[in-house]
Amino acid sequence: MNKDFLIALGVTLVFYAGYSYFFPPKQAEFPPNAQAVIEEQAASNNPKIKVTASNSSQEEEEKLYTLELKDADITFSSKGAAIKTYEFKDTVAKLNLTPYGGTGYFATMPELNFKKVEDDAWDMAFEAVLQDTLSVKKGYYFDKDGGLNKLSLTVKNIGDKNIEISDVFVNMGPGLATVESEMSENSANMRAICLIREAGKKNATVNDITEKMMQKPAKLEEECSGWEWAGIDNRYFLTAFIPRSWEPAASDLKFSKQYVYSQPSFYGLFGQKAVKGPKLDIKLPMSLAAGQELTFDADFYIGPKDYEELAAEPYDLQRSIQFGFFGQFGKWARNLLEWLYGYTHNYGWAIIIMTLMIQLVMFPLTYKQLKSSAVMQKIQPQMKLIQERYKNDPMTAQREMMALYKKYGANPLSGCLPLFIQLPIFLALFNALRTSWSLHGSPFIWWIHDLSAKDPYYVLPIAMGIMMFIQQKMTMPDMAKDNPSMAMMKWMPIFMTLIFLNFPAGLTLYWFVSNCISFVINLILKKRLAKAF
Repeated sequence: MNKDFLIALGVTLVFYAGYSYFFPPKQAEFPPNAQAVIEEQAASNNPKIKVTASNSSQEEEEKLYTLELKDADITFSSKGAAIKTYEFKDTVAKLNLTPYGGTGYFATMPELNFKKVEDDAWDMAFEAVLQDTLSVKKGYYFDKDGGLNKLSLTVKNIGDKNIEISDVFVNMGPGLATVESEMSENSANMRAICLIREAGKKNATVNDITEKMMQKPAKLEEECSGWEWAGIDNRYFLTAFIPRSWEPAASDLKFSKQYVYSQPSFYGLFGQKAVKGPKLDIKLPMSLAAGQELTFDADFYIGPKDYEELAAEPYDLQRSIQFGFFGQFGKWARNLLEWLYGYTHNYGWAIIIMTLMIQLVMFPLTYKQLKSSAVMQKIQPQMKLIQERYKNDPMTAQREMMALYKKYGANPLSGCLPLFIQLPIFLALFNALRTSWSLHGSPFIWWIHDLSAKDPYYVLPIAMGIMMFIQQKMTMPDMAKDNPSMAMMKWMPIFMTLIFLNFPAGLTLYWFVSNCISFVINLILKKRLAKAF
């Protein structure tokens, strides 16, 4: 395999695998959600309502209520009428997406103790009265096929004064869990996001929400102005909140990071490190005249990032799936994989066939690259003689070298074009296979029970490393020991094996098969060129 491609690929993989691990984003702390008890600030017909903590409400016992659905078991808390736990019935194992404590997801006035009520319009309904001033009703309705759900919050001023309520939020987070095989990477993958539609752009844009935006309101306005939905996601799961009955502002988004769990630092060599997860609070604008009622209707989603399922829903939720810089290539690869799966009914075999098809399309460039490498290898002794003979005459050495290239049809730069084409394709496939929900829990053969997780016995990455080593012995020139850069290449199979140890088995399978195909092409080409010289 071309050494320039391997070096470029190695550097790129190190960046992908290591940057987010060793350089996590700076984290900032912000105050928790405002808590819910009314306190008048002025004796007038239009007082401002301050929301503060209440010891009496804190002393009330929290009650939990369970709702069992086809795709999830959901536990609600009476505190804030929040989703306390969302146990998704994953194909691999049952998974609680919200295990990190706090007030729970979609909490409203978390210091207020709601009472569960029966309402045929909702799967779970709550109500509460706040100091004979506000009546609060909240209802959840869940799509039975795991699609978009509905949330409604109705607040009525039952007092005789006009009021304005400050700092009332609906929250998501902190953090979002994932399957066990992905927990080591979850700290780097969790993020808060908003989706906006920009004039002149065909597709909606998903932007990250960061702590810097909380310090620079102009940046928050630039990235999230007119946001259609906001949420928290990781590699495989998404929770999104979509306002429907009001127009949200960018300034309504409050982002913070909170401690969620600890995990080993660099395989435990540096002890434990604290992981902080994103928490997103969405402010609700509340100003009510005496007797006035406000209703906030919203859609929300919580579940897997299945591209086809999300694309079938409104709001472009599938834009949360990250296909990377070469995203269009990644989408094509995903579509091709799904098409092949329709025939093979096994994603492992679909990946192998897809690899063969990609290699077939790439064959002219691959052939040119390998031929150039083989020719350059053959003329290495002659190149060395020219360099030694004209070491004091660079101009003559260059003329003789060019004549040598012309004689054998060699071009030292001919391997660069395949590199520039192969690298984007590999990165696109990397992201497509890595984020494909279809591969999640999908078995291949024998010991590989989940193509989205690493090979549990490391057979594929080790086999890939062995194949790379064999190719290297075939293609490395005899004079490699005199070339420091080529000497470094001897370590590339080991380096790449270590990198791929924790990569998804589906991606490692693709790279292993690709290497096998290159090996066969190289073997045939070497025999043909041996006859030509």
